[in-house]
Amino acid sequence: MQIKRYEVLDIHDAIELIKKDLGEDAVIISTRQVSGPNDLGFFGKPFVEVVAAVDYKDDDIVPPKENLRVNQDLLTPLYDDIKFLKDNFDSIVEEKVIYTMDSKFKDIKTLMNEIKFDLNILTDEKTKTVTKDNKLLIYLDNLSFERKISVKLIEIFFKNIKLTNFKQEEKIEYFKKFLKKIIEKKVERKKLRNTFNDKIIIAVVGNGGTGKTTTAAKLVNKFIFEKNMHVSVCSTDVSKIGGCETLKKYAGKLKIDFASIKDEAGLNAFISNSRSDVIVIDTFAVNHNNLFQLNNLAKFFYKFKGKINVELLLPANLKQQEAVRAYESFRNKAFVTGIIIAKTDESKNIGNLAGLFLLPDSVVDFITTGENVPEDIEEANSENIYNLFFPKSIQF
Repeated sequence: MQIKRYEVLDIHDAIELIKKDLGEDAVIISTRQVSGPNDLGFFGKPFVEVVAAVDYKDDDIVPPKENLRVNQDLLTPLYDDIKFLKDNFDSIVEEKVIYTMDSKFKDIKTLMNEIKFDLNILTDEKTKTVTKDNKLLIYLDNLSFERKISVKLIEIFFKNIKLTNFKQEEKIEYFKKFLKKIIEKKVERKKLRNTFNDKIIIAVVGNGGTGKTTTAAKLVNKFIFEKNMHVSVCSTDVSKIGGCETLKKYAGKLKIDFASIKDEAGLNAFISNSRSDVIVIDTFAVNHNNLFQLNNLAKFFYKFKGKINVELLLPANLKQQEAVRAYESFRNKAFVTGIIIAKTDESKNIGNLAGLFLLPDSVVDFITTGENVPEDIEEANSENIYNLFFPKSIQF
């Protein structure tokens, strides 16, 4: 028996897909409604999970000779993946070893810094002295800043200035102005680049469950209705029917071009043949700790290096260490050019992401604030990022 699961917006879509994939003899085993990330909010209803099955026929078990060509075509992508692994085996193993060792080294270094910092605090308490930045550290602790990031920022802040005649509250205000200068450097940059046949190409990448499909739809809407540009959209997430079908329906409502992309050749053809000003690409989920998945993503973007604006989606509540690690992994493999801080409405502040703003090449391009597709996305600027770090509701 062959069993397949579908994630669709309604049961009629499921029936069409089941007939196409499994034939007229297929039966539906179960159905259930699920509220999940595939619902963009635009349609106002959950998606449906449908499980269907069909008995194998004798012809399916022993395929006739005339079907050998079809089977060969189905195996071609597998051959391509095997060839890619064979050609790049040494580099993949080497990268995995280096990545693992580097991660372990960073973990040890982080632990040593935390131990050193805790010892300094204990020394201060033992000698009954209060360091000049003690209240500032407590303030940053309340804003979810990682201790090692707070220490680094404070060291930079106090390096060339003396505030001996200022109250602690005044020092905190000066520190906030100092951090705002850092933020300005991370968001002041260029417009999105027109680097592929005078088109703006934006790919949204990230871990599973971060809301890539929703964000892709938000970007499509932003360029159409705010910037009055002609937009096309495509999805490389062909293994997840629900997400791909949802984006396809959204494109249909907007009457814009949509395509499901299976490989880099298909992506190149879609971009080259499109007459749109902007093309938005929704990608398949990748675990930033999984080198094999990162390499599969790299296959899509290697030929487009420097020609696509690759935006990494990072949830606002992600821990600092994981956020930095995710950024470095996607930057090295998918050539990330910018960051989208997502789901800011689900986090009281983004102090936990302060480490991203200390990286020399990181840039924040957008922030998202909810699930509604027609809105809830805005271009990052010094004011809205600063307000995410220092919400008015939190006082020192």
